[in-house]
Formats: sequence, structure tokens, C-alpha cells
Amino acid sequence: VLGLLAGPESGVSVGIVAGFMGLTVYMSVWLLRMVTELDEARGAAAALSVAEERLRFSRDLHDVVGRALSAIAVKSELAATLSRRGDDRAAAQMDEVRELAQDSLDEARELVRGYRSIALASELAGAQSLLEAAGISTAIRGSADQLPVELAEAAAWVVREGVTNILRHSSAENCSIEVFADGVVIANDGARIAEPNNGTGLNGLRERVGAVGGTVETVQDEDRFTLTAHFPSRTKESR
Repeated sequence: VLGLLAGPESGVSVGIVAGFMGLTVYMSVWLLRMVTELDEARGAAAALSVAEERLRFSRDLHDVVGRALSAIAVKSELAATLSRRGDDRAAAQMDEVRELAQDSLDEARELVRGYRSIALASELAGAQSLLEAAGISTAIRGSADQLPVELAEAAAWVVREGVTNILRHSSAENCSIEVFADGVVIANDGARIAEPNNGTGLNGLRERVGAVGGTVETVQDEDRFTLTAHFPSRTKESR
């Protein structure tokens, strides 16, 4: 009788142990798979972060170098013209070229460190000076004070990219820059047929403005090109 009793009890015990071991193996395999997938996800996230950082760096480098080279080219050409005429102002223009090169080098260093930011007021003043040095009559309406602080830097990038495009991609004689509480509008004549609508600079600008909830639009009507950045409404009164 004891043998008969022992038999079924032993079978049940073996079944329980086998089931437990099977469950343990299953859980171990599941846990290993989860750890592997998590590791792969972390690797993918790291790769994505690297790609995003490279994109940010290339965009910032384009903005800094593009503006700097355009400014240096304009000032150098003006200095050369003045020098051929024997005008003493040529030396002052070359001094400005040197300062532009030094400022650009400082910006590039700040870019590498990731600490760079620009101010709208200084960009507006610099834009007018640079455009007029290139022989482009420039009218600026509005001021940096009309935009909330959280939007001012994005607006400054709009001005920088817009001015760079005018210098590099047009034969403009007139330009206007308007600053509103909810946007910036830059318009110029002398637009070429190949005026860029989706170049690296404009795509980067759309990303910057999009980061604060805004949009960028470009319109070309014959030889007139208009770049408009719309920002979301803030506490200040919109136009």
C-alpha cells in the first residue's frame, strides 16, 4: 500500500519540479531576450543622438561659416574698390574684415563648445551695415523689443539666414526687414531664378523656428523674394 501511495506522490513531485524548472528556463530566456532588446534599443538611441548632434553641428556650421564668408567677401570687395580709387577708407574696411574673421573664429569655437547664441538687436544692426556695404538699400521696421525673449533668438537666426541668402543668391538693390510681435518678414528684389527654397540653410532655419512652434515660408514673385517666419502668439500683442 505504501508503495502504491508513494508512486503517485512521487510522480506529482517530479511533475511540480519539472514544471518549475521549465518555468525558470522560460523566464530566463525571456529575461535574456528583454535585456538584449533593451541593449539594442539603447544602442539605437545612442546612434540617433549622434546623428542628431551631427546634423545640429552641420547646420550651425553652415550658418556661422556662410554668414562669415559672405560678410568677408562683401567687405573685401569694397576695400579693393576703395583701394583702387586711392580712398583712405580702404584701410578701415580691411580692419573690419579682420574683425569679422576674428569674430567668426570666436563663434566657431563657441559652436564646438555648444554655448553659442545670438542676439536679435545685434543681428538687425549687423544686417543693415552689411547689406548697405554691399550697395543694397535696407529699411528696417520694428525692433527686437517687439518679440518675447523666448522667440528673439530664433528671429535672430531668421535675419542671419535671410541676409546670407540675399548676399549669396541675389543681385538685390533694395531690401526690407520687418519685425513684428509674431514674426519676421525679409523681402528683397533682384531674386534669381535659382533662388533657393529648400537649401541647407533654409531647412536648418525651418528646424530652428519649428523648435519654438513657428513656421517658415518663402515666396518668389518674379524678381522679388520674401522670407516670412511666423511665431506662435505669446503674451505680447500680435501685429
